[in-house]
Parts: sequence; structure tokens; C-alpha cells
Amino acid sequence: MICMLRNLWNDTKGNTLAIFAAALIPLVVVIGSSLDLSFAYMAKAKLQNACDAAALAGRQSMDGNKWTTANEDEAKKFFQFNFPEGTLGAQDLNFEIDTDPNDNAQIIGVANAVIPTSLMHIFGYDTVPIQANCDAKRDLGHNDVMLVLDTTGSMGNRPSTGGSLDKIDLLRNGTTGLYRALDDSGNGSITRFGIVSYSHTVNVARSLRNMDILEEQEHFERVYKQRVCYDVKVNGNWRDDYCTVNTYDDRDDIRSTGWRYPSNNRRNYTYNASTEYEYRTVDIEDSQWGRGYRTTEQNLTAFRTSGDGCIEERSSIGQTVSPVTLLKTVSQNDIDAVAANSSDTTYQWGRYDPDSQEGESQSGCPSEAQKLKVYNSETAFDNAIDAATANVTGGTYHDIGMLWGARFLSPTGMFAAENPTKHGLVPVNRHIVFMTDGELDTGDTLYSAMGITRYHERISGSGTQEEKHVSRFHSICNRVKATGTTIWVIALDENDTDDIAICATSAAHFYTSDGSDLEQIFETIGRGIGNLRLTR
Repeated sequence: MICMLRNLWNDTKGNTLAIFAAALIPLVVVIGSSLDLSFAYMAKAKLQNACDAAALAGRQSMDGNKWTTANEDEAKKFFQFNFPEGTLGAQDLNFEIDTDPNDNAQIIGVANAVIPTSLMHIFGYDTVPIQANCDAKRDLGHNDVMLVLDTTGSMGNRPSTGGSLDKIDLLRNGTTGLYRALDDSGNGSITRFGIVSYSHTVNVARSLRNMDILEEQEHFERVYKQRVCYDVKVNGNWRDDYCTVNTYDDRDDIRSTGWRYPSNNRRNYTYNASTEYEYRTVDIEDSQWGRGYRTTEQNLTAFRTSGDGCIEERSSIGQTVSPVTLLKTVSQNDIDAVAANSSDTTYQWGRYDPDSQEGESQSGCPSEAQKLKVYNSETAFDNAIDAATANVTGGTYHDIGMLWGARFLSPTGMFAAENPTKHGLVPVNRHIVFMTDGELDTGDTLYSAMGITRYHERISGSGTQEEKHVSRFHSICNRVKATGTTIWVIALDENDTDDIAICATSAAHFYTSDGSDLEQIFETIGRGIGNLRLTR
């Protein structure tokens, strides 16, 4: 027996089979767990991606910090798209998302599922649980948002697609979406809104100082001229073609009596009357705002606070002040420069003064612009929009609207003291939301911020009048974007958008609207302002 056992111990034949049999069970455990866990890890990665996408989509769809059923549905739609039921065999899939009870600017999502095992079920492990946690937050930070809104005559019409509201009413209703989407005051975010309504000029004088306005400026005036020719007797001899020209401010002032009767040294009278236009210097004292006041300062204040404080654009910096000379390009100095005193005429604007101006086919002044300020309620914001868009009139000069939007927003210009680049350590993001319903509509006898083109021709350079204005508009847009300001553009009920689409920061910042979706577009822009990020 002892000998047999010794021989068996020393006999190694068949040991491999025995060793394999003994190792088979742990080998199956190792391979099975590796295979099943790899599937579980793959599923967990996809589950995490789906959770993150859902959290971002849900947060992006929120107006301010208001979480609604619609936002929850939007989040779950993204989750289901990225992780459909049965992905990698997942079972018992569940996804929940809601706002953080400690921070309503943040939303929290949790996703759970189980992945069936392939081999580990032999050992009683039928599934592997997986879980993903996701948080998302939109850091609105601080924002200065300048609305540059077209309030020209065509905005008083219905959209081409019809409907029961004029375009100006659609605009007033639509801008509420922007305010609602940016309402984050509960988390310390400071968002200021400014409004520039534009047509062929802008109404900005109340935001300026007396020293920013010219005391004297040139206007075109209609005059009546009478040319009288006759023969005259000199030293007893008659000479012909002696002529004189008399100029009158009013046709009724033309007096020809006495010229019709020959005298001892005059004969053969001929008359010719004509109507012409000439420059005339108009002092603030002689304008409609100077009546009843005794000092220049009182007169300038009357203009600025009249409610009709529209302006004539000043010369491009470096060009002649009189006559006004505008270039097709706009410099940062054109945006930022400001008068140092009341004698600094280089940087002063003229008064839009239809009473003193003659020869135009149309004139008008839009509603007053509003400087950047915080609106503490949606109602206050809506009231400001209504006031700024009350006057619907005039032609379409995109360049004057964008130029003054840039001036109100600039942190280095005339309102620099009111436009900080930071609140504490948090920077201020700058945005212009530009909305128009049409192409440029200038007209050569329309009295605009650039005067009357037929008589003044203030924009120098080659090209048509429209081409010059488009050039200035694009130059201003490029100048604004170069400062880091984001420009959003909305074309309302307009098919030919080439000239305005290029102004937007990118194609993603340009929108077209038929009017019915205008509020949604403003909401989308509001949601696009700020930094959306995952917090876990």
C-alpha cells in the first residue's frame, strides 16, 4: 500500500487535466466577471452621457430659473434619445431630474438601470446595477443687453403671412421672452437692458449733455430768387443786359413794383423767378426749442428734454465739421469720442430740426432711447419697451440704429462711467440684439440723421446711397464684434437678408421670423446668453 501511494505521488501523467479541472471554476469567474463588467462599464458610460445631455438640454430650455413640466419633458426627451430602453440590454431603466433644492439655478439628474450578466448568473449574479448622476447650471453672470429695434413705418403693417397683430405689436410681445429667459436676479446675476428704437434717426438727446449738442448748425432752406434784367443809359448811351438778383425767404416778399416802369436811365425790363435751396446757419436761439428762453443753456436743455430729441449725426472724426462729412467706415473713435466742453464742436451732434429744415419729402422722430438699466419686474420691462416703440414712422437706416446701440453699450465711450466691465470679480458680458423687418429704405429727399441726401450728400466715397449706408452698417457691426460684444440679429418678415445676416456674430446668432415665433426666438436668444456647464 505504501509503495502504491508512493508510485502514485511520483506519477505525473494526467496532472494537467486535474489542474485544469480544479482551475476551471475560478477561470470562469474571472472571465465572466470581466466580460460582464466590461459591458456594464460601457453601459454606464453611455448612461452618463445621456444623463449629461439631458441635464444640459433641460437647463438650456429654462427661462431664467423657472423649472416647468415642459423643461422636464425636454430633458427626458434628450435622455431617451441618447439611451433608449434596451441599450446594451439595460433593464429597469429610470431617469429623474429636478432642480437642486439648495440652488434653483442648478438642476440635478439621476439615472439607474441594471445590465443582465452573461456568465456570472451561473454564480447567482443575474444583473449588474449601474447609475449616473448629472448636474447642470447656466452661469448667466452679469449681462448688458442693448436692444436695437426697427420702428420704421413698415412695422405698423401686418406680416405678409397675415395674422391679427401688426409687426410692432408682435415685437412688443416678443421681447418679453428675452426678459423672462434672463431673469436670474435671485442668484445675484445683474442683467441690464437698454433700448434704441431707430428709423431714419434716433431720439437720444435726453441721454446726452448740453455740451454734446451744437449751438449753431447748418440747415438747408428754400429761398426765392428774382432775376431782373434791363437796359441802362450811361453817359447818354444805352447799354443792355444789366441784371440784378434779389433773394427772398418767402414768395410773398417778392416785390417787383417800380421795376416795371421805364425811367430816364432804365428800359426793357425782363423778369425771371426761381426757387432754390441754400445753406443757412440756424442758432439754437432761432430753433423751435429756443422760443421763450433767454440763455443758450436753457435752450439746449429744452431741446434735450423735449421728448423730440432726435439728432443729426456728426462728422466722422478727423473730417470737416461744416459741412458734415461722413466716411463709409466707422472707427472706434467715432463710437467713443465725446466733447470736452461746449466749444468742442468736433464731437457735437446737431439737432434734428424739421422746423428749420426745408426741402424734405418726409421727416419724423422715433421714441426716446433708454440707457442700460436693471428692470425689477417683467411689467416694468414691458412698459419700457412700449414707450420706446410708441412712434412708428420713417425710413430704415440700419447704420444709425447700430451706431447708437454701440455707443450706449461701449465701456470705453461717453457712458463709460455707467458701463463697468466687472461687478466684483465677475465680468460683464455685452450683447446687442438687433431686429429689423426690412432692407435699407433711405430716399434722397427724406430728412434723416444724415440730412437730405439730394442736397447735403454727407456720406463721401463711391457707390449708391444704399451701398454707402450698408458699408457703414457693416463697418459698425465689425467694430462692435471686435470688442468682444456678441451681436444677435433677427430678420422679421424679410426674405432678402444678406445685408443684415452678416452683422451677426455667427450663423448661429442669426434668426428669421414670420412673426408668429418671435417670442420663442427672443427666448432662445436669452437662453443662449450665459455659460451653460456641467457641475458634476
